[in-house]
Amino acid sequence: MDGKHLVTQNVYRVDSGDMHVFLIVQPEGIAAIDAGFPGTWALVQQALADLGRQPQDVRDILVTHCHPDHAGGLAEMKQATGAKVWMHTADADMLEQGKAFRSWKAAPGFGNWWFGYRVVRNSPQHVEPVKVENRVGPGDVIPLAGGIKAIHTPGHSAGHLVFLWAGDGGVLFTGDAVNNVAELSGPPIYEDGKLTADSLRRLASEKFQVACFGHGEPIVGDADAQFRAQWGAEQR
Repeated sequence: MDGKHLVTQNVYRVDSGDMHVFLIVQPEGIAAIDAGFPGTWALVQQALADLGRQPQDVRDILVTHCHPDHAGGLAEMKQATGAKVWMHTADADMLEQGKAFRSWKAAPGFGNWWFGYRVVRNSPQHVEPVKVENRVGPGDVIPLAGGIKAIHTPGHSAGHLVFLWAGDGGVLFTGDAVNNVAELSGPPIYEDGKLTADSLRRLASEKFQVACFGHGEPIVGDADAQFRAQWGAEQR
């Protein structure tokens, strides 16, 4: 296995451009976090081969939200693996209709404006529809890999979920609720700015050692302390 993709003992990162798919690898099966853009499955399949595993070992796909860089490749991944999909109802409804975006606006700052109106506006606005077998509610513990807590983090997307796995000291998969590209930050676009800020404060109250981002490098070790420093109660 290529060491640069190993985040923790059981978490493997698959890079697709600036977007990351994560695999929680267990002997009894693999859970994927997000599916990337269309075409990302080929990279995931190669990662599985590097691990000595088969596509059918991916039994579950946990999707943070409906945007095309996270769910655009879901139909292909699901078809190749036969895995079941887990999502929040609000974004599952979007995905089953093939819709990628609701109305949004750029977060403050020229860089966010540029990203939103030059990149997101030119991205695919639809995804291939996919059936979602499992609708996940706030605070639900998904019975995989010893328990994965679903944290509802609306703002970037109404049905955005962050997943907190209890294994390996606590690993937080942030989707787009938090980025770590140039620095730890909120999302560059959002549907609701206040809900985005509330979700960041919500995440700052959780306990986890590792944070894995859809965009940006993971934080390994005391990751929750960095979240508290940025968005904790003392920052309100």
